[in-house]
Amino acid sequence: MPNLLDAVYSLTIGPHYLWHRYVTDRYGPHCDEKTGRIPDRFRSAATRVVGRDGEDPHYEPPCLWLHAVSVGEAIASRNLARMFMADNPLWELKVSTTTRTGRKVAADAHGEDGVFYYPLDFSWMVRRAFDLVRPDMVTLMELEIWPNFLAEAERRDIPVVVANARITGRSAKRLARVPRVAGTMVRAVRKWFPQTPLYAERLRAIGVPEERMEILGSVKYDAVPEEVDPAVEAEWRALFGCHLAPERPLAVAGSTHPGEEKAVLDALREAAGKGAPRARVALAPRHPERLPEVAGLARAYGETELRSLLGKDPSSLPDVIVCDVMGDLSKIYAAADVVFVGGGLARRGGQNFIEPCGIGKPTVVGPNLWNFAEAAEALSEVDGIRIVPGAADLVEAFRDLLSDGKKARAMGMRARKLLLSKGGASRRIADRLDELAREVMRKRRKPRWGDSSG
Repeated sequence: MPNLLDAVYSLTIGPHYLWHRYVTDRYGPHCDEKTGRIPDRFRSAATRVVGRDGEDPHYEPPCLWLHAVSVGEAIASRNLARMFMADNPLWELKVSTTTRTGRKVAADAHGEDGVFYYPLDFSWMVRRAFDLVRPDMVTLMELEIWPNFLAEAERRDIPVVVANARITGRSAKRLARVPRVAGTMVRAVRKWFPQTPLYAERLRAIGVPEERMEILGSVKYDAVPEEVDPAVEAEWRALFGCHLAPERPLAVAGSTHPGEEKAVLDALREAAGKGAPRARVALAPRHPERLPEVAGLARAYGETELRSLLGKDPSSLPDVIVCDVMGDLSKIYAAADVVFVGGGLARRGGQNFIEPCGIGKPTVVGPNLWNFAEAAEALSEVDGIRIVPGAADLVEAFRDLLSDGKKARAMGMRARKLLLSKGGASRRIADRLDELAREVMRKRRKPRWGDSSG
């Protein structure tokens, strides 16, 4: 039955979804999945693994539903998902995301058949998704908790874990003002694995019991590769034409928000006027629907090309490259001489700077980094990242890092060394999920397709 939340959502989430479905095409051809219309392939996938129950063609294996909001969470959760599946080969993995770019990253990692959009939190859409995904456990990355979703999981007695949990001070204060809502959400989650003591303290403030929490660190550090492949860097530097103009470094501005592309372009131009090498720039906006806007802005700064067209004319070496192909940002970072990661100047809490820092790239960010506060503080302590107070300060940061390659590379290596030392959270969380999976299998037998109890 519809509830009060559904009425609220019809005035808030509903128009937002309809706008992006029919006007911006933000979610692409799989848009219906956001209403809980998960494809029929989810049913057939249950019988594809040989040896699970040879005598019963309708055997349905246990399922873990892993939700990773966007690109950062999808990348960060890959190791966790692989570890869980290696330890639990009889289980199936279904991965949901909220964004289109996150969906692509998840599909590349786990295969298209097991990836879908997380449903909007209307009660009937959530029920429809649960009916088709039929999870035995749910793992939510960070703090993507929605009331109707949690209520449905609790109604079906499906244990929910919040892994890599983080909560901003602002969110904690808001939830503390509505203790009934917070209490309902807290009750529905079996285990919370906060990244840091600070996040654990905030979770306590909204009513999470101590016995349900365990601080296990951040899985985002586990996305840092043990080895950096020089062949990938060479391949992508060649794609961007770096060998054609070795005197011109490549600056990459990744996951940028409105206003940040212009700030970077202006700062690089001014830095060149103050003696720094004149850099070529690759712009990778956070949201693909902004590509026309960013391309229009880039044309005011010189010759511009789309990344998808690079290499068509080897003699062409554009000043600004607009990255219009999703899922390649980590490789684009590999080609960079200096990286700017967005979200910090635009007051969005910062985007994932761990990715370029993890491969040793000198990285510049804005000051508003509440999404990555612990990592920012740790990197700052070893001078492994450049945090600028505002857009005007980008000029000096770029001039410094582009003029002294040795200094820039040393900064990147300090960052990489620190991030490698912080790994291991994925293994710790996977071990806790293993324990819960064994408990689930002892207590429950999943209904077969066609059972009236299903």
